[in-house]
Amino acid sequence: MPLAAFLLGMVGSLVGKVLLALGLSVVTVVGFEIAIGQLKSQLIGGVYSLPVDVLNLFLLAGGGVALNLIFGAITFRVTMWSISKATRVLGVGA
Repeated sequence: MPLAAFLLGMVGSLVGKVLLALGLSVVTVVGFEIAIGQLKSQLIGGVYSLPVDVLNLFLLAGGGVALNLIFGAITFRVTMWSISKATRVLGVGA
C-alpha cells in the first residue's frame, strides 16, 4: 500500500470523526437550547401568574436565584455529557 493512500485513509477517518463529533455536539446544544428556552418561558409565565404578595415573597426568599442555579446546573450537565460523547467518538476518552 502506498504511503500517500495510507495517510489519506488515516486523515479521512480522523476528519470524519471530528466532523461527526462536532455535528453531534451542535445538534445537542441547539436542541437543548430550544427545549430549555421553552421550559424557562413556561416557568416564568407560571411564576408571574402568582398573586403579587406571593410573587414578592418568592423573589425575596431567593426563588429567582434558585431557578437560575437549577437551570445552570442542567445546562452544565448536558454540556459535559456532550463533551464526553464527542471525545468518545474521537477516540480520546474511554
